[in-house]
Amino acid sequence: MTSYTAHSDELSEVSIKEWTEMLEKAELIALNDADFEKFVTYLSSETEPAKVEALKKLFKLKAPWE
Repeated sequence: MTSYTAHSDELSEVSIKEWTEMLEKAELIALNDADFEKFVTYLSSETEPAKVEALKKLFKLKAPWE
């Protein structure tokens, strides 16, 4: 479930305890425009393919609450 595919009936299935646990584990990642561009460039680079592939794999994982 994502913000694009969520329906209110699906959201009601998530308990307050589940949301609380998820929020307690969440970490905010905030980047300014310049750092975001560096990050995107890094993901597109071939300088460290193993690290880039590991990040890409991580981003493709479903969140535990989905």
